[in-house]
Amino acid sequence: MAQTIEMAKKKDGGIQQAAGLIRYFDEESEHAWKISPFQVYMACILLAGFLYLVNQDVISWFWGLF
Repeated sequence: MAQTIEMAKKKDGGIQQAAGLIRYFDEESEHAWKISPFQVYMACILLAGFLYLVNQDVISWFWGLF
């Protein structure tokens, strides 16, 4: 246990190592999808509503009509 603590204390420069990743992921691509917070909220609400209807057997009832 003491050995792992010493190894953790010896590590330095963690912020410097992560700086390249932060710079890489900070840039936005022109071809990337732009998803607004409203779209995320609506997707969550629609998915929750669909799962609720499936759980209440409404979807299977509706499917049985055809």
